[in-house]
Amino acid sequence: MTRTPIVGSCTLWPLLLAASIAAQDPLPRIAYDEKDSVAKIEIHLKDFHDSTRVSDQLKPCFQESDYCVIGTAAYLNDEGDVLTAAHVARDAAAVSQTLRDLGIDSELMVAGHARNAEYVKAGVSSGGGAFRASLKTIDSEHDLAVLQPDRNQAIPTVDASRRRQCLTVQLANQRPTAGDAVFAFGFAPYSPALITAVGSITLAVGSQNLIEARKSGDTQLVPVYRAGLNISPSNSGGPLFRSSDGALLGIVSEIKDTKENIEIIIPATEIAKVLSANAIKWTVAPPPARKHRRL
Repeated sequence: MTRTPIVGSCTLWPLLLAASIAAQDPLPRIAYDEKDSVAKIEIHLKDFHDSTRVSDQLKPCFQESDYCVIGTAAYLNDEGDVLTAAHVARDAAAVSQTLRDLGIDSELMVAGHARNAEYVKAGVSSGGGAFRASLKTIDSEHDLAVLQPDRNQAIPTVDASRRRQCLTVQLANQRPTAGDAVFAFGFAPYSPALITAVGSITLAVGSQNLIEARKSGDTQLVPVYRAGLNISPSNSGGPLFRSSDGALLGIVSEIKDTKENIEIIIPATEIAKVLSANAIKWTVAPPPARKHRRL
């Protein structure tokens, strides 16, 4: 099965991408391809000068720019939908409300993982660096949310030769096993720098009443994986990939134990159920290659 390139909303400006990837252990080769399916959720100030008026709580985030990185996401389909955690979407809404209370105009944006001096806000089909977005669906029980592009935004002209196409994720429909090698992407707190963490599945069968669900009074247990990764809170909503073939195993929901670096992962099989129930397009990954035993 071929990967689906997004023609519009996730075409990116070329950068020195290697400089934006960091990991303590060697990365699988496929990670350099899968990074192009990663995006970040941001709040942009409409007026750069408003960065001096934000609340003390938000000042660290807006200290050096007119945007604040809230969390991580993954491109789902060629319509520009992106998958993230429900609590990331709610955090973005909370930041927007805080800014409105101060009389500051802002907008929710989805941006590619790379940017440079040529980065611009742009429309879904323009090939620019970011696009305005709105909430398409949210599921607190599974801590999942999907954002969609704002189709009414202006479309500036962009030189097609300078675009970089990124890919949509492919969801694994098989459960991993403990010990399977994985890698995940995310952003350091208050930073647009993409960080990669490598690790392994520590528990492939489990359940959890997630924090986002508990906030809404939901007591349901949902299937989860646990993975050993050294990541930060800004990795929330970030994709977790199987190292052998780059299939999406799930997204990061919670950091369960910061001392042991154990993360709670929402499985791709549960994500697929939520997406299908909301008529959102997604792609299934090919089954992993079988390992042949030596005689």
